[in-house]
Amino acid sequence: MSNSHGIRDSIVYDAPVAVIDFETTGLSPGFDGIVELSVVRVDPGSNPELVLDTMVNPGRAVAATFIHGITDEDVKDAPMFNDLVGDLVRALSGCTLAAYNIYFDIKFLEHELLSAGIKILPPHFCLMYMRPMLGLGKRCPLGEACKFHDVTNNAAHIASEDALASAELLRVYLSEMKSMGITTFGDLARLKKYKFVQSFENNFLTSSLVEGRPTCTNLKSRRVMTPTMEKKHITTELEVPPEESSRRGLVDYWEALKVAVADLTITDEEIEELHRRKIDLGLPDEQVRMLHARLFSGVISQFIGDKWLDDKECKILHRMYSCLSQLGWAPGELGS
Repeated sequence: MSNSHGIRDSIVYDAPVAVIDFETTGLSPGFDGIVELSVVRVDPGSNPELVLDTMVNPGRAVAATFIHGITDEDVKDAPMFNDLVGDLVRALSGCTLAAYNIYFDIKFLEHELLSAGIKILPPHFCLMYMRPMLGLGKRCPLGEACKFHDVTNNAAHIASEDALASAELLRVYLSEMKSMGITTFGDLARLKKYKFVQSFENNFLTSSLVEGRPTCTNLKSRRVMTPTMEKKHITTELEVPPEESSRRGLVDYWEALKVAVADLTITDEEIEELHRRKIDLGLPDEQVRMLHARLFSGVISQFIGDKWLDDKECKILHRMYSCLSQLGWAPGELGS
């Protein structure tokens, strides 16, 4: 199916795909860490199968609990990422990777694999960008894509639920590709020149890379929770308390911000849409400032990770500062 020249000539429908989803402490690999990971394999002719799911001890304060609901207490007895490297690589072995907003997940995966001495980054593609790529609509948060395509997502920001929902979206997109006459990954790459298509030249991860690494014995999945944890992490749509409604508003706006900056640019159209969303959600100024500060600091952390800040990165930061200011506040501005 693949060769030394990657997957460009491989048949899309014959390719095993591993859909990944990570919950993290923030946006910056190295400084931030993974607190939950899930892998759903979609093998040709088979239903999506959850093959790996666990919370992860990031070795630092969790943070971002308002997004994913995971606390320091939840992960204190969860495995460290290094304990999971063998399990993860075996789960991804022989697969093309996919994720909703792959640019977020792949940078964390690359950092953690490099830390474990694995320098191979597998071929991958982005389910968020597949919508405009296939002419199905614009980029949007996962929840909105699921609603549009009638895909169930039982609990956003629980990694297993987001990965399973993303795997169902993959099946929708594969059906659309087939109707468009797309056969190979090379055909897909010719539709639009998104950055991820460059990875089609890469080769798969293989189990031989982790030969001798043991299987982790203390996985801790949120799918097997005590009643107390279940109440804390999952709230039904029928009765949403005020604090949960406020949290969902924060998460909604945060996800929209992440979608807008996935390619490190924010268009005028995206600014208008974000402004409408912020007004509709009724977020207090203080919460908007917090999210803007979190986003801006996360991008800065990414840029200075190599101890270098070039002119291109400065221009991106300047544009992002201007956009956040138009949305109500940018770091350094006085409150209204």
